[in-house]
Amino acid sequence: MTPNPFIFGKHFFVWAACFVLLSCSLDEEYDDLTEGLTELEAGELIYYSISKFDENTNSYTDTFKSTRIIPERSALVLIDVWKNEFLDTLTINNINPLIEEFNAMGSKVIYAPSQEPQNENLLIIEEGVHFYDLDVMDGYLNEHEIENLFYVGFDTFHCVLDKPNGIFNIKKRKSNLKIFVLEEGVLSFTKEMKESSLALLKKNNVGIVENDANDLEFPQQTIVDIYAKTKEEARAGNNFVILFENSEYNVDIENLKNELLRLKVNYGTVKKGILEFNGREITPPDFIKLLRDQEVRNLYYAGSYLNNELLWSDYGVLQLYVKIRYQNVQGLPWPYIINDMALMAPTHSLDVNLEKATILNHYRMIHNITSTTLLNDLELMYNEANLAEN
Repeated sequence: MTPNPFIFGKHFFVWAACFVLLSCSLDEEYDDLTEGLTELEAGELIYYSISKFDENTNSYTDTFKSTRIIPERSALVLIDVWKNEFLDTLTINNINPLIEEFNAMGSKVIYAPSQEPQNENLLIIEEGVHFYDLDVMDGYLNEHEIENLFYVGFDTFHCVLDKPNGIFNIKKRKSNLKIFVLEEGVLSFTKEMKESSLALLKKNNVGIVENDANDLEFPQQTIVDIYAKTKEEARAGNNFVILFENSEYNVDIENLKNELLRLKVNYGTVKKGILEFNGREITPPDFIKLLRDQEVRNLYYAGSYLNNELLWSDYGVLQLYVKIRYQNVQGLPWPYIINDMALMAPTHSLDVNLEKATILNHYRMIHNITSTTLLNDLELMYNEANLAEN
């Protein structure tokens, strides 16, 4: 079996350039696993990148890796290739050749559209299978012993991430799968939305098969002011603050805790992926129950890091959005990012301020507010409550 001239051959040169220029590491995990196997048994060689967190610099660095996949146990997943004119070029020049390539290799092709009709230029093959809207593909993956998923579609920052058959949900339901994104086959409303979402995915062990399509045009421009959508007042109602902490002491977070205690506002802390509230560990299901039982209307996020944990974790905004939008869980609060208290971890090749602006202004369901505005308004609410009691 020779490397495919599309996925495997062309991405080799991208990988090789990165390896030489950046001195990136190469994953050898499959060398031992495939020793003694024929080339057919070992599968196709692919190259991809993920990001690793460096605790010394508090930043993410790209790591370039290689692995082998068996095409017959792999699937190309197409998320929301909609009937929009700005998706025509992506569909015709990039996605359709990928469909032909994966189909010729014996891989499955899974169409997962929702909400809108599929692009009229999209190649629909007879061997392909459709899963519409909320219909999940888990049973199909089990039946065909699928081990590897390769994602393409629109929008990388939204649907490809969070739809029922999108990456976040599939990783939660089927953690044994290896998941990749074909960079040439995805698009977002803005260039920075695509870049920020690919960076987020790499931080969460989703391999990015790099080969950027330079001929693609983005239909919108990123709002670059991080305060463009900042709220000027806090919303009334029950509040809960969730603080993501790392190993470093942060005086601003500690001061915020003291103020919240004084104003009798409930807060929890997340350390190493575990949420603690009132001296006890709160599991993700219990967290959802807590928010509903306490009738929390406003959920505020702060800490480390906005460009990963505050979005992706079990207690993050993405999980909350999935519960509300796709699982129809009632009685959940609206998420707010405390703008000046939401820290960013520098990401390879991305401007940190532009990445923050992209998340605050373009991520689903997010509002943001400054700590000064929030604390001032909480103080007013606290005083009004005391006056009412007296």
